[in-house]
Amino acid sequence: MTTYLSIDLGAKRSGLAWCTQAGLVEPLPTVDRGALEYELGRQVQELEVDVLIFGLPLRRGKIGEAARKCRRVAYALAEAVDRPLVFVDEAESTDEAKQRFPSLDKDAAAAALILSRFLADGPWEPSSGREG
Repeated sequence: MTTYLSIDLGAKRSGLAWCTQAGLVEPLPTVDRGALEYELGRQVQELEVDVLIFGLPLRRGKIGEAARKCRRVAYALAEAVDRPLVFVDEAESTDEAKQRFPSLDKDAAAAALILSRFLADGPWEPSSGREG
């Protein structure tokens, strides 16, 4: 079974969650942005992660400046830990995460929601040949 690790990139902190071999989404401790590459590498090795899932902050389904920045960081992190990556639309994820996972830290909850969305709907794909 493929093991996934999701990342909700934040300006100061990033949330992480992974999918266990039993198919359960489990949040991990939130990571300060400066320690993210190290912690990501550690989790990839410890959990034997196959694929990274990043939340992508789209604007009405299109890539704006925030999404472009997220993609640059995501590709750099994926290269650093030598894992493939996919993106999931994280639109309105904060509010939904608070409702679905009220006892979790908001960043960990968002990462768990991103992974849940991926498992339910698959990766985000541009709706046209252009990325906006």
